[in-house]
Amino acid sequence: WIALNAAVNSTAHLEEREAGAMVPVGNSTEGALLHWLHENGIIYHRLRLQFPPVFQIHFSSERKSMTTVVQYGSRMVSLVKGAPETLLDMSSSYLGEDGRVHPWTDEVRQKLRGALKLVADQAMRTLAFAYQVLREDMPNSADEVENCRHELERGYVFVGFVAIRDPLRDDVREAVRQCRLAGIEVKMITGDNVDTARAIAHEIGLLDVSESLVLTHDEFERMSDEELADVMPRLRVLARARPMDKLRIVRILQAQNHVVAMTGDGTNDAPALKQADVGLSMGIAGTEVAKEASKIVLLDDAFSTIVKAVHWGRSLYENIQRFIQFQLTINVSALTIAFLGPFLGVRPPFTVLQLLWINVIMDTFAAIALCSEPPRAGLMRMPPKKKNESIVTTSMLATIFTTAAFFVVVMLVLLWGMKHEGWFQNVHAESAGEEFAPLTLGQTTIFFTVYVLFQVWNQINCRSLTADQSGLHRLFHNRAFLMIASLTLIGQILIVTFSYDIFKVRPLGITSWVIILAATSTVLIFAEATRWVRRRMQARSATGNPNYERSLEQAA
Repeated sequence: WIALNAAVNSTAHLEEREAGAMVPVGNSTEGALLHWLHENGIIYHRLRLQFPPVFQIHFSSERKSMTTVVQYGSRMVSLVKGAPETLLDMSSSYLGEDGRVHPWTDEVRQKLRGALKLVADQAMRTLAFAYQVLREDMPNSADEVENCRHELERGYVFVGFVAIRDPLRDDVREAVRQCRLAGIEVKMITGDNVDTARAIAHEIGLLDVSESLVLTHDEFERMSDEELADVMPRLRVLARARPMDKLRIVRILQAQNHVVAMTGDGTNDAPALKQADVGLSMGIAGTEVAKEASKIVLLDDAFSTIVKAVHWGRSLYENIQRFIQFQLTINVSALTIAFLGPFLGVRPPFTVLQLLWINVIMDTFAAIALCSEPPRAGLMRMPPKKKNESIVTTSMLATIFTTAAFFVVVMLVLLWGMKHEGWFQNVHAESAGEEFAPLTLGQTTIFFTVYVLFQVWNQINCRSLTADQSGLHRLFHNRAFLMIASLTLIGQILIVTFSYDIFKVRPLGITSWVIILAATSTVLIFAEATRWVRRRMQARSATGNPNYERSLEQAA
Protein backbone atom coordinates (compact mmCIF):
# COMPACT_ATOMS: atom_id res chain seq x y z
CA TRP A 1 0.00 0.00 0.00
CA ILE A 2 2.83 2.43 0.73
CA ALA A 3 4.53 1.68 -2.59
CA LEU A 4 1.27 2.11 -4.52
CA ASN A 5 0.49 5.34 -2.67
CA ALA A 6 3.97 6.78 -3.23
CA ALA A 7 3.86 5.97 -6.95
CA VAL A 8 0.27 6.89 -7.89
CA ASN A 9 -0.66 9.57 -5.35
CA SER A 10 2.00 11.95 -6.68
CA THR A 11 2.66 14.61 -9.31
CA ALA A 12 6.46 14.29 -9.38
CA HIS A 13 8.60 12.48 -11.96
CA LEU A 14 12.12 11.14 -12.25
CA GLU A 15 14.19 12.16 -15.26
CA GLU A 16 17.33 10.36 -16.33
CA ARG A 17 20.17 12.81 -16.87
CA GLU A 18 23.87 12.46 -17.64
CA ALA A 19 25.69 9.36 -16.34
CA GLY A 20 22.35 7.69 -15.60
CA ALA A 21 21.52 9.97 -12.67
CA MET A 22 17.81 10.11 -11.81
CA VAL A 23 16.76 13.68 -11.05
CA PRO A 24 13.36 14.47 -9.49
CA VAL A 25 11.10 16.93 -11.29
CA GLY A 26 8.43 18.50 -9.11
CA ASN A 27 7.95 18.28 -5.36
CA SER A 28 11.19 17.24 -3.65
CA THR A 29 9.46 15.09 -1.01
CA GLU A 30 7.55 13.14 -3.67
CA GLY A 31 10.80 12.91 -5.63
CA ALA A 32 12.49 11.31 -2.60
CA LEU A 33 9.72 8.69 -2.46
CA LEU A 34 10.12 7.90 -6.17
CA HIS A 35 13.88 7.56 -5.64
CA TRP A 36 13.17 5.13 -2.81
CA LEU A 37 10.91 3.04 -5.06
CA HIS A 38 13.48 3.11 -7.88
CA GLU A 39 16.27 1.94 -5.54
CA ASN A 40 14.09 -0.99 -4.47
CA GLY A 41 13.36 -2.08 -8.03
CA ILE A 42 9.77 -0.78 -8.19
CA ILE A 43 9.01 0.95 -11.50
CA TYR A 44 6.54 3.69 -10.59
CA HIS A 45 5.56 4.28 -14.26
CA ARG A 46 4.05 0.79 -14.45
CA LEU A 47 2.00 1.34 -11.29
CA ARG A 48 0.69 4.62 -12.69
CA LEU A 49 -0.31 2.90 -15.96
CA GLN A 50 -1.92 0.03 -14.06
CA PHE A 51 -3.80 2.30 -11.62
CA PRO A 52 -4.50 5.61 -13.41
CA PRO A 53 -5.97 8.34 -11.16
CA VAL A 54 -9.73 8.76 -11.40
CA PHE A 55 -9.85 11.77 -9.08
CA GLN A 56 -7.25 13.80 -7.20
CA ILE A 57 -7.21 16.38 -4.42
CA HIS A 58 -3.80 18.03 -4.52
CA PHE A 59 -1.81 18.84 -1.41
CA SER A 60 -2.71 22.07 0.37
CA SER A 61 -1.37 23.69 3.48
CA GLU A 62 -4.84 23.64 5.02
CA ARG A 63 -5.50 19.90 4.51
CA LYS A 64 -1.86 18.85 5.00
CA SER A 65 -2.55 15.88 2.75
CA MET A 66 -3.02 14.71 -0.85
CA THR A 67 -5.67 12.27 -2.01
CA THR A 68 -5.96 10.15 -5.18
CA VAL A 69 -8.81 7.79 -6.07
CA VAL A 70 -7.98 4.80 -8.31
CA GLN A 71 -9.77 1.76 -9.69
CA TYR A 72 -8.38 -1.21 -7.75
CA GLY A 73 -9.83 -4.38 -9.21
CA SER A 74 -13.60 -4.11 -9.01
CA ARG A 75 -13.58 -1.45 -6.28
CA MET A 76 -12.66 2.20 -6.03
CA VAL A 77 -9.88 2.90 -3.54
CA SER A 78 -8.84 6.23 -2.07
CA LEU A 79 -5.12 6.71 -1.31
CA VAL A 80 -4.01 9.54 0.97
CA LYS A 81 -0.60 10.71 2.15
CA GLY A 82 0.28 13.65 4.38
CA ALA A 83 1.06 14.82 7.89
CA PRO A 84 0.85 11.90 10.37
CA GLU A 85 -1.38 13.80 12.81
CA THR A 86 -3.79 14.61 9.96
CA LEU A 87 -3.98 10.99 8.82
CA LEU A 88 -4.44 9.80 12.40
CA ASP A 89 -7.57 11.95 12.58
CA MET A 90 -8.79 10.71 9.17
CA SER A 91 -8.27 7.00 9.99
CA SER A 92 -10.38 4.70 12.13
CA SER A 93 -8.11 1.66 11.93
CA TYR A 94 -4.60 0.54 11.07
CA LEU A 95 -2.91 -2.24 9.13
CA GLY A 96 -1.16 -4.50 11.61
CA GLU A 97 2.03 -6.52 11.27
CA ASP A 98 -0.12 -9.58 10.65
CA GLY A 99 -1.52 -8.00 7.48
CA ARG A 100 -4.99 -7.53 8.95
CA VAL A 101 -6.93 -4.35 9.70
CA HIS A 102 -7.37 -3.50 13.41
CA PRO A 103 -9.30 -0.69 15.06
CA TRP A 104 -7.21 1.97 16.78
CA THR A 105 -6.49 1.60 20.48
CA ASP A 106 -4.98 4.20 22.78
CA GLU A 107 -1.96 1.97 23.29
CA VAL A 108 -1.22 1.64 19.57
CA ARG A 109 -1.78 5.36 18.97
CA GLN A 110 0.63 6.18 21.77
CA LYS A 111 3.22 3.78 20.38
CA LEU A 112 2.90 5.37 16.94
CA ARG A 113 3.27 8.90 18.33
CA GLY A 114 6.39 7.80 20.18
CA ALA A 115 7.91 6.43 16.97
CA LEU A 116 7.05 9.65 15.14
CA LYS A 117 8.63 11.79 17.87
CA LEU A 118 11.75 9.62 17.87
CA VAL A 119 12.51 10.32 14.19
CA ALA A 120 11.30 13.95 14.37
CA ASP A 121 13.80 14.60 17.17
CA GLN A 122 16.50 13.48 14.73
CA ALA A 123 15.47 16.31 12.36
CA MET A 124 13.68 13.90 10.01
CA ARG A 125 10.53 14.79 8.11
CA THR A 126 7.66 12.32 8.50
CA LEU A 127 5.03 11.45 5.91
CA ALA A 128 2.19 9.01 6.63
CA PHE A 129 0.09 6.83 4.28
CA ALA A 130 -3.45 5.47 4.44
CA TYR A 131 -6.04 3.89 2.15
CA GLN A 132 -9.79 3.35 2.07
CA VAL A 133 -11.80 0.85 0.03
CA LEU A 134 -14.80 2.90 -1.03
CA ARG A 135 -18.39 1.62 -1.17
CA GLU A 136 -19.30 -0.75 -3.98
CA ASP A 137 -21.61 1.70 -5.76
CA MET A 138 -19.00 4.48 -5.75
CA PRO A 139 -19.02 6.14 -9.20
CA ASN A 140 -15.87 5.91 -11.31
CA SER A 141 -15.85 9.33 -12.97
CA ALA A 142 -14.07 12.41 -11.63
CA ASP A 143 -17.18 14.63 -11.63
CA GLU A 144 -19.26 12.11 -9.74
CA VAL A 145 -16.50 11.42 -7.21
CA GLU A 146 -16.24 15.19 -6.66
CA ASN A 147 -19.87 15.16 -5.49
CA CYS A 148 -18.95 12.48 -2.92
CA ARG A 149 -15.81 14.27 -1.80
CA HIS A 150 -16.94 14.42 1.83
CA GLU A 151 -16.62 10.62 1.98
CA LEU A 152 -12.88 10.93 1.29
CA GLU A 153 -12.16 12.71 4.56
CA ARG A 154 -12.66 9.85 7.04
CA GLY A 155 -12.70 6.07 7.52
CA TYR A 156 -9.14 5.35 6.34
CA VAL A 157 -6.81 2.48 7.22
CA PHE A 158 -3.47 3.81 8.46
CA VAL A 159 -0.67 1.74 6.87
CA GLY A 160 2.54 3.40 8.07
CA PHE A 161 4.89 6.32 7.64
CA VAL A 162 8.30 7.12 6.19
CA ALA A 163 11.00 9.32 7.70
CA ILE A 164 12.90 11.51 5.25
CA ARG A 165 16.10 13.29 6.08
CA ASP A 166 16.60 16.51 4.18
CA PRO A 167 20.32 16.93 4.88
CA LEU A 168 21.41 20.42 5.81
CA ARG A 169 24.05 21.96 3.59
CA ASP A 170 27.42 22.22 5.30
CA ASP A 171 27.39 26.02 5.10
CA VAL A 172 23.93 26.64 6.61
CA ARG A 173 24.98 26.91 10.26
CA GLU A 174 27.79 29.34 9.38
CA ALA A 175 25.43 31.32 7.13
CA VAL A 176 22.93 31.71 9.98
CA ARG A 177 25.75 32.80 12.29
CA GLN A 178 26.91 35.39 9.73
CA CYS A 179 23.38 36.74 9.41
CA ARG A 180 22.96 37.21 13.12
CA LEU A 181 26.42 38.73 13.40
CA ALA A 182 25.31 41.26 10.77
CA GLY A 183 22.25 42.20 12.83
CA ILE A 184 19.87 40.15 10.65
CA GLU A 185 17.42 38.07 12.69
CA VAL A 186 16.57 34.70 11.13
CA LYS A 187 13.16 33.08 11.65
CA MET A 188 12.36 29.57 10.43
CA ILE A 189 8.83 29.11 9.06
CA THR A 190 8.18 25.50 8.07
CA GLY A 191 5.40 23.04 7.39
CA ASP A 192 7.23 20.34 9.35
CA ASN A 193 5.93 19.23 12.72
CA VAL A 194 7.20 20.99 15.79
CA ASP A 195 9.65 18.27 16.86
CA THR A 196 11.34 18.13 13.45
CA ALA A 197 11.43 21.93 13.23
CA ARG A 198 12.92 22.24 16.71
CA ALA A 199 15.61 19.65 15.94
CA ILE A 200 16.61 21.39 12.70
CA ALA A 201 16.64 24.77 14.46
CA HIS A 202 19.02 23.35 17.07
CA GLU A 203 21.29 22.00 14.32
CA ILE A 204 21.59 25.39 12.61
CA GLY A 205 22.05 27.34 15.85
CA LEU A 206 18.73 29.20 15.91
CA LEU A 207 17.76 28.11 19.42
CA ASP A 208 20.95 29.32 21.06
CA VAL A 209 19.34 31.14 23.98
CA SER A 210 16.79 29.98 26.52
CA GLU A 211 14.36 32.78 25.58
CA SER A 212 14.04 31.44 22.02
CA LEU A 213 10.39 30.76 21.20
CA VAL A 214 8.96 27.92 19.09
CA LEU A 215 5.30 28.14 18.06
CA THR A 216 2.95 25.94 16.08
CA HIS A 217 0.32 27.26 13.67
CA ASP A 218 -2.50 26.65 16.16
CA GLU A 219 -0.73 28.64 18.89
CA PHE A 220 0.20 31.34 16.38
CA GLU A 221 -3.38 31.65 15.12
CA ARG A 222 -4.81 32.05 18.62
CA MET A 223 -2.57 35.05 19.36
CA SER A 224 -3.57 38.61 18.48
CA ASP A 225 -1.31 40.87 16.43
CA GLU A 226 -0.46 42.83 19.58
CA GLU A 227 0.59 39.66 21.40
CA LEU A 228 2.65 38.51 18.42
CA ALA A 229 4.35 41.91 18.21
CA ASP A 230 5.48 41.45 21.80
CA VAL A 231 6.91 37.95 21.26
CA MET A 232 8.26 38.51 17.75
CA PRO A 233 11.82 39.35 18.94
CA ARG A 234 11.94 35.93 20.67
CA LEU A 235 10.18 33.93 17.94
CA ARG A 236 12.66 31.66 16.17
CA VAL A 237 10.54 28.85 14.73
CA LEU A 238 6.97 28.54 13.46
CA ALA A 239 6.06 24.90 12.79
CA ARG A 240 3.18 23.45 10.76
CA ALA A 241 2.92 26.93 9.25
CA ARG A 242 0.47 27.90 6.55
CA PRO A 243 1.19 30.40 3.76
CA MET A 244 -0.95 33.17 5.28
CA ASP A 245 1.12 32.85 8.48
CA LYS A 246 4.08 34.12 6.47
CA LEU A 247 2.09 37.12 5.27
CA ARG A 248 0.98 37.91 8.82
CA ILE A 249 4.55 37.76 10.13
CA VAL A 250 5.75 40.08 7.35
CA ARG A 251 3.07 42.65 8.15
CA ILE A 252 3.72 42.56 11.91
CA LEU A 253 7.49 43.01 11.41
CA GLN A 254 6.98 45.84 8.90
CA ALA A 255 4.65 47.57 11.37
CA GLN A 256 7.63 47.56 13.75
CA ASN A 257 9.74 49.33 11.06
CA HIS A 258 11.80 46.25 10.23
CA VAL A 259 13.05 45.55 6.73
CA VAL A 260 11.79 42.04 5.96
CA ALA A 261 13.17 39.48 3.52
CA MET A 262 10.97 36.42 2.98
CA THR A 263 11.83 33.17 1.22
CA GLY A 264 9.33 30.87 -0.48
CA ASP A 265 8.90 28.37 -3.27
CA GLY A 266 5.18 27.62 -3.52
CA THR A 267 2.29 29.36 -5.24
CA ASN A 268 0.72 30.03 -1.84
CA ASP A 269 3.86 31.90 -0.77
CA ALA A 270 3.26 34.60 -3.41
CA PRO A 271 1.33 37.05 -1.14
CA ALA A 272 4.12 37.01 1.49
CA LEU A 273 6.85 37.32 -1.17
CA LYS A 274 5.01 40.28 -2.69
CA GLN A 275 4.44 42.00 0.65
CA ALA A 276 8.01 41.58 1.92
CA ASP A 277 10.57 44.31 1.30
CA VAL A 278 12.71 41.64 -0.39
CA GLY A 279 11.01 38.50 -1.69
CA LEU A 280 13.38 35.59 -2.37
CA SER A 281 12.08 32.65 -4.38
CA MET A 282 13.76 29.35 -5.14
CA GLY A 283 15.11 28.98 -8.68
CA ILE A 284 15.10 25.17 -8.63
CA ALA A 285 12.15 24.16 -6.45
CA GLY A 286 10.14 27.38 -6.82
CA THR A 287 6.97 27.74 -8.88
CA GLU A 288 6.67 30.36 -11.61
CA VAL A 289 4.09 32.22 -9.52
CA ALA A 290 6.54 32.48 -6.62
CA LYS A 291 9.31 33.68 -8.94
CA GLU A 292 7.07 36.35 -10.46
CA ALA A 293 6.05 37.60 -6.99
CA SER A 294 9.63 37.83 -5.69
CA LYS A 295 12.35 40.40 -6.27
CA ILE A 296 15.27 37.96 -6.19
CA VAL A 297 15.48 34.37 -7.47
CA LEU A 298 18.06 32.09 -5.81
CA LEU A 299 19.43 29.96 -8.63
CA ASP A 300 20.94 27.38 -6.26
CA ASP A 301 18.18 27.43 -3.57
CA ALA A 302 20.93 27.90 -0.93
CA PHE A 303 20.48 29.99 2.21
CA SER A 304 24.19 30.84 2.16
CA THR A 305 23.60 32.62 -1.17
CA ILE A 306 21.37 35.10 0.69
CA VAL A 307 24.29 35.88 3.01
CA LYS A 308 26.55 36.42 0.00
CA ALA A 309 23.94 38.74 -1.50
CA VAL A 310 23.81 40.76 1.73
CA HIS A 311 27.61 40.91 1.82
CA TRP A 312 27.90 42.15 -1.76
CA GLY A 313 24.90 44.45 -1.30
CA ARG A 314 26.60 46.15 1.62
CA SER A 315 29.82 46.37 -0.37
CA LEU A 316 27.98 47.97 -3.30
CA TYR A 317 26.34 50.45 -0.91
CA GLU A 318 29.76 51.46 0.41
CA ASN A 319 31.15 51.76 -3.12
CA ILE A 320 28.31 54.13 -4.01
CA GLN A 321 29.18 56.13 -0.91
CA ARG A 322 32.83 56.29 -2.07
CA PHE A 323 31.79 57.59 -5.47
CA ILE A 324 29.44 60.18 -3.93
CA GLN A 325 32.23 61.29 -1.61
CA PHE A 326 34.62 61.72 -4.55
CA GLN A 327 32.09 63.53 -6.74
CA LEU A 328 30.88 65.90 -4.03
CA THR A 329 34.47 66.80 -3.16
CA ILE A 330 35.09 67.88 -6.76
CA ASN A 331 31.76 69.68 -7.02
CA VAL A 332 32.18 71.58 -3.76
CA SER A 333 35.76 72.60 -4.59
CA ALA A 334 34.99 73.57 -8.19
CA LEU A 335 31.93 75.62 -7.29
CA THR A 336 33.75 77.37 -4.44
CA ILE A 337 36.70 78.22 -6.70
CA ALA A 338 34.34 79.53 -9.39
CA PHE A 339 32.43 81.57 -6.80
CA LEU A 340 35.41 83.04 -4.89
CA GLY A 341 37.67 83.60 -7.93
CA PRO A 342 36.03 86.83 -9.16
CA PHE A 343 36.17 88.32 -5.66
CA LEU A 344 39.94 87.72 -5.64
CA GLY A 345 40.37 89.06 -9.15
CA VAL A 346 41.02 85.63 -10.74
CA ARG A 347 38.94 83.04 -12.54
CA PRO A 348 39.64 79.35 -13.25
CA PRO A 349 41.24 79.17 -16.74
CA PHE A 350 39.35 76.06 -17.90
CA THR A 351 38.17 75.67 -21.48
CA VAL A 352 34.95 73.82 -22.32
CA LEU A 353 36.86 70.70 -23.43
CA GLN A 354 39.00 70.74 -20.29
CA LEU A 355 35.84 70.85 -18.16
CA LEU A 356 34.44 67.98 -20.23
CA TRP A 357 37.58 65.89 -19.51
CA ILE A 358 37.30 66.68 -15.80
CA ASN A 359 33.65 65.60 -15.95
CA VAL A 360 34.63 62.32 -17.64
CA ILE A 361 37.11 61.66 -14.83
CA MET A 362 34.54 62.61 -12.21
CA ASP A 363 31.59 60.61 -13.56
CA THR A 364 32.92 57.68 -15.56
CA PHE A 365 36.43 56.72 -14.51
CA ALA A 366 35.82 57.41 -10.83
CA ALA A 367 32.58 55.42 -10.84
CA ILE A 368 34.31 52.38 -12.34
CA ALA A 369 37.38 52.69 -10.10
CA LEU A 370 35.59 53.24 -6.79
CA CYS A 371 32.81 50.71 -7.51
CA SER A 372 35.41 48.01 -8.16
CA GLU A 373 36.31 47.83 -4.46
CA PRO A 374 35.81 44.24 -3.18
CA PRO A 375 33.92 43.63 0.08
CA ARG A 376 36.12 44.58 3.00
CA ALA A 377 36.74 42.47 6.09
CA GLY A 378 34.36 43.14 8.96
CA LEU A 379 31.55 44.34 6.69
CA MET A 380 29.17 41.67 7.98
CA ARG A 381 29.78 42.78 11.56
CA MET A 382 28.33 46.22 10.90
CA PRO A 383 24.70 46.90 11.93
CA PRO A 384 22.07 47.18 9.17
CA LYS A 385 21.21 50.59 7.74
CA LYS A 386 17.96 52.23 8.78
CA LYS A 387 15.34 53.00 6.14
CA ASN A 388 15.61 56.75 6.69
CA GLU A 389 19.39 56.83 7.09
CA SER A 390 21.20 59.25 4.79
CA ILE A 391 23.68 57.73 2.36
CA VAL A 392 26.00 60.68 3.12
CA THR A 393 27.32 60.11 6.63
CA THR A 394 28.82 62.62 9.05
CA SER A 395 32.28 61.14 8.47
CA MET A 396 31.85 61.53 4.71
CA LEU A 397 30.81 65.17 5.11
CA ALA A 398 33.91 65.83 7.19
CA THR A 399 36.12 64.30 4.47
CA ILE A 400 34.30 66.17 1.68
CA PHE A 401 34.56 69.62 3.23
CA THR A 402 38.10 69.33 4.59
CA THR A 403 39.50 67.97 1.31
CA ALA A 404 37.50 70.48 -0.75
CA ALA A 405 38.84 73.29 1.45
CA PHE A 406 42.39 72.04 0.78
CA PHE A 407 41.76 72.10 -2.98
CA VAL A 408 40.20 75.57 -2.86
CA VAL A 409 43.07 77.10 -0.90
CA VAL A 410 45.80 75.48 -3.03
CA MET A 411 44.15 76.22 -6.40
CA LEU A 412 43.24 79.83 -5.57
CA VAL A 413 46.73 80.51 -4.22
CA LEU A 414 48.22 78.97 -7.38
CA LEU A 415 45.91 81.02 -9.61
CA TRP A 416 46.58 84.24 -7.70
CA GLY A 417 50.32 83.66 -7.83
CA MET A 418 50.22 83.03 -11.56
CA LYS A 419 48.27 86.20 -12.24
CA HIS A 420 49.81 88.63 -9.77
CA GLU A 421 53.27 87.21 -9.01
CA GLY A 422 54.10 85.79 -12.43
CA TRP A 423 54.57 82.18 -11.30
CA PHE A 424 55.58 79.83 -14.18
CA GLN A 425 55.47 82.64 -16.77
CA ASN A 426 58.59 81.28 -18.44
CA VAL A 427 56.88 77.95 -19.25
CA HIS A 428 55.60 78.41 -22.80
CA ALA A 429 55.13 82.17 -22.57
CA GLU A 430 52.61 82.18 -25.44
CA SER A 431 49.44 84.07 -24.39
CA ALA A 432 46.41 82.00 -23.41
CA GLY A 433 44.17 84.53 -25.20
CA GLU A 434 42.03 87.42 -24.16
CA GLU A 435 39.65 85.19 -22.18
CA PHE A 436 42.36 84.16 -19.69
CA ALA A 437 44.71 87.14 -19.98
CA PRO A 438 47.29 87.84 -18.63
CA LEU A 439 47.95 84.07 -18.13
CA THR A 440 50.15 82.18 -20.58
CA LEU A 441 49.36 78.79 -22.14
CA GLY A 442 52.02 77.25 -19.92
CA GLN A 443 50.33 78.59 -16.80
CA THR A 444 46.83 77.41 -17.82
CA THR A 445 48.27 73.99 -18.71
CA ILE A 446 49.88 73.69 -15.27
CA PHE A 447 46.67 74.80 -13.53
CA PHE A 448 44.59 72.29 -15.55
CA THR A 449 47.06 69.46 -14.88
CA VAL A 450 47.36 70.21 -11.16
CA TYR A 451 43.58 70.12 -10.76
CA VAL A 452 43.24 66.82 -12.65
CA LEU A 453 46.08 65.10 -10.77
CA PHE A 454 44.62 66.27 -7.49
CA GLN A 455 41.51 64.25 -8.41
CA VAL A 456 43.59 61.20 -9.37
CA TRP A 457 45.22 61.19 -5.93
CA ASN A 458 41.93 62.00 -4.22
CA GLN A 459 40.38 58.80 -5.59
CA ILE A 460 42.69 56.97 -3.17
CA ASN A 461 41.46 59.11 -0.27
CA CYS A 462 37.84 58.37 -1.15
CA ARG A 463 38.40 54.63 -0.67
CA SER A 464 38.11 55.40 3.04
CA LEU A 465 34.66 56.25 4.43
CA THR A 466 35.61 56.69 8.08
CA ALA A 467 38.42 58.18 10.10
CA ASP A 468 39.33 54.69 11.34
CA GLN A 469 40.68 53.40 8.03
CA SER A 470 43.31 54.78 5.67
CA GLY A 471 42.59 55.27 1.99
CA LEU A 472 45.84 53.38 1.34
CA HIS A 473 44.56 50.24 3.11
CA ARG A 474 44.95 47.22 0.78
CA LEU A 475 45.34 49.59 -2.17
CA PHE A 476 47.48 47.18 -4.18
CA HIS A 477 44.91 44.39 -3.80
CA ASN A 478 42.54 46.26 -6.14
CA ARG A 479 44.14 46.00 -9.56
CA ALA A 480 41.10 47.45 -11.34
CA PHE A 481 41.35 50.64 -9.29
CA LEU A 482 45.09 51.00 -9.99
CA MET A 483 44.57 50.35 -13.70
CA ILE A 484 41.84 52.99 -14.04
CA ALA A 485 43.82 55.56 -12.03
CA SER A 486 46.82 54.85 -14.27
CA LEU A 487 44.67 55.24 -17.40
CA THR A 488 43.45 58.63 -16.14
CA LEU A 489 47.05 59.76 -15.63
CA ILE A 490 48.08 58.47 -19.06
CA GLY A 491 45.07 60.21 -20.62
CA GLN A 492 46.11 63.51 -19.02
CA ILE A 493 49.69 63.10 -20.29
CA LEU A 494 48.46 62.36 -23.83
CA ILE A 495 46.07 65.35 -23.80
CA VAL A 496 48.77 67.76 -22.61
CA THR A 497 51.43 66.35 -24.96
CA PHE A 498 49.52 65.83 -28.20
CA SER A 499 46.19 67.69 -28.06
CA TYR A 500 47.44 71.22 -27.53
CA ASP A 501 45.37 72.76 -30.35
CA ILE A 502 42.17 71.04 -29.22
CA PHE A 503 42.46 71.47 -25.45
CA LYS A 504 44.42 74.78 -25.60
CA VAL A 505 47.42 73.38 -23.73
CA ARG A 506 51.13 73.09 -24.31
CA PRO A 507 53.46 70.08 -23.60
CA LEU A 508 55.22 69.94 -20.24
CA GLY A 509 58.71 68.62 -19.60
CA ILE A 510 59.50 65.53 -17.54
CA THR A 511 60.71 67.68 -14.66
CA SER A 512 57.40 69.57 -14.61
CA TRP A 513 55.47 66.31 -14.54
CA VAL A 514 57.51 64.95 -11.65
CA ILE A 515 57.10 68.17 -9.66
CA ILE A 516 53.33 68.30 -10.29
CA LEU A 517 52.89 64.63 -9.34
CA ALA A 518 54.84 65.13 -6.11
CA ALA A 519 53.05 68.38 -5.25
CA THR A 520 49.54 67.04 -5.87
CA SER A 521 50.25 63.89 -3.84
CA THR A 522 50.26 66.12 -0.76
CA VAL A 523 46.47 65.67 -0.70
CA LEU A 524 47.18 62.12 0.55
CA ILE A 525 49.27 63.46 3.41
CA PHE A 526 46.63 66.08 4.19
CA ALA A 527 43.83 63.48 4.23
CA GLU A 528 45.79 61.08 6.47
CA ALA A 529 46.59 63.93 8.83
CA THR A 530 42.94 65.02 9.08
CA ARG A 531 41.88 61.41 9.69
CA TRP A 532 44.45 61.16 12.49
CA VAL A 533 43.12 64.38 14.08
CA ARG A 534 39.53 63.13 13.82
CA ARG A 535 40.50 59.82 15.42
CA ARG A 536 42.14 61.64 18.29
CA MET A 537 39.08 63.82 18.77
CA GLN A 538 36.74 60.82 18.68
CA ALA A 539 38.92 58.92 21.14
CA ARG A 540 38.97 61.88 23.50
CA SER A 541 35.18 62.34 23.41
CA ALA A 542 34.42 58.62 23.54
CA THR A 543 36.93 57.38 26.13
CA GLY A 544 35.39 54.50 27.98
CA ASN A 545 32.47 54.24 25.56
CA PRO A 546 32.08 50.50 24.81
CA ASN A 547 30.23 51.23 21.56
CA TYR A 548 33.17 53.21 20.25
CA GLU A 549 35.59 50.46 21.24
CA ARG A 550 33.39 47.96 19.41
CA SER A 551 33.29 50.14 16.29
CA LEU A 552 37.09 50.26 16.25
CA GLU A 553 37.21 46.46 16.47
CA GLN A 554 34.71 46.19 13.60
CA ALA A 555 36.71 48.59 11.46
CA ALA A 556 39.89 46.62 12.18
